[in-house]
Amino acid sequence: MTTDAHHRENENREEKNVDSSQGISVKSFGSLVSFMEYNEEPWGIKDLESRFMYANRATIELSKLPAGFDVEGRLDNECPTAWGDFAPELQKQDRDVEQKKKRRAMIQTNLWGQEHTLCEKFPFFKGKKCIGTVYHVTKFNFVSLYELFDKKIPPILVTEPPTGLFTDKELEVIFFMLKPDMTAKKTARKLCLSDRTVENRLQAIYGKSKVNSLSSLREFCLCEGFGQHIPERFISPGCTFL
Repeated sequence: MTTDAHHRENENREEKNVDSSQGISVKSFGSLVSFMEYNEEPWGIKDLESRFMYANRATIELSKLPAGFDVEGRLDNECPTAWGDFAPELQKQDRDVEQKKKRRAMIQTNLWGQEHTLCEKFPFFKGKKCIGTVYHVTKFNFVSLYELFDKKIPPILVTEPPTGLFTDKELEVIFFMLKPDMTAKKTARKLCLSDRTVENRLQAIYGKSKVNSLSSLREFCLCEGFGQHIPERFISPGCTFL
């Protein structure tokens, strides 16, 4: 696309009303849209119903949407993409971001073509009012997830635990202990802790979960949604899984 055509496309998109119920147009987003439009990574804005208010070209290209498909005003499940099949999970996180007004992150596996990606969401404000979410997707290419999940990776991994029942250190133990072949000793080696420390944390976890066996704990955690949780420190920049 030529530079002139690019500018015309951008101007046309800015003039389009994407949420008439709130009287909000892309043009009102100002320099934010300009930043997103020329960025090589997927960025976009969704309203309080998870409808796309804006999506940059990188979103269209990486998600392999059909040429000419207009994503704005649509819900996730109204888009012919892999992530459209997981609309309930994605929208649940949107609501969490809006209600808590805090950043949330998730790893998405093969939802954007063949790429593993890290999707961050932020509350989006107009004045003091939250009117939706801003998302940012980056490629997250590493092989170690396959080692951690025995080549069976959930399509979405979230950094926010499903409940506030456990401490961060207990969540790290749970993360490893959910693997069928993991033991407390193996988990201790993964976390560079003593066997006793992991055993003590495991007993505390049992008490909070009101279970008395590892099999019961795994059943409890999977029912609560911990199968999709990954402690955020494990995906920090430069982190390597052993």
